[in-house]
Amino acid sequence: MTWYEKKAQSIAYLDKYKDQISQEAYDRILWVICTQSIEDIFPDEQDIKDLIRVENGEITTDELVEEYKRKWGVA
Repeated sequence: MTWYEKKAQSIAYLDKYKDQISQEAYDRILWVICTQSIEDIFPDEQDIKDLIRVENGEITTDELVEEYKRKWGVA
């Protein structure tokens, strides 16, 4: 998959959930996708869902980091 296709896939994941967030939140997550893609990092669907949780105030970024640490067994 090319760089462009990977970036487009991340944006497609975001578009799938755009009705669950405000336009401002959409723009912030799109900015994350674009800036990460510069480093050849592309958020997958779960990453997008997690960013939406943060945007919707369901979880803080610190809590999300702790979830990932537990998931990866480094907490």
